[in-house]
Amino acid sequence: MGPGTLTPTESTLAAIWEDILNVRPVDRGRNFFEAGGDSLLATKAVLQIRRTWSVDLTVRTIIDQPVLKDLAAHIDRMTRTEPTPPPPAA
Repeated sequence: MGPGTLTPTESTLAAIWEDILNVRPVDRGRNFFEAGGDSLLATKAVLQIRRTWSVDLTVRTIIDQPVLKDLAAHIDRMTRTEPTPPPPAA
């Protein structure tokens, strides 16, 4: 993936960050805190991310993964459905 090409998750997350941080454009290498984010704005971002993807994300996740592409990859991993295991043998 090229540096300017966003995945669907990155694109949606970038729109959330643009709205919350009032910064445009947000590229995939953008760091939430270097773009003006703080713990209060991270809380707002978490709430929006939870509403958008129905994931159990915390502010700690944004602190640990503040770069857009990394957080988007984390969201993708959280939303991936695991295959249903086969039933136990009788």
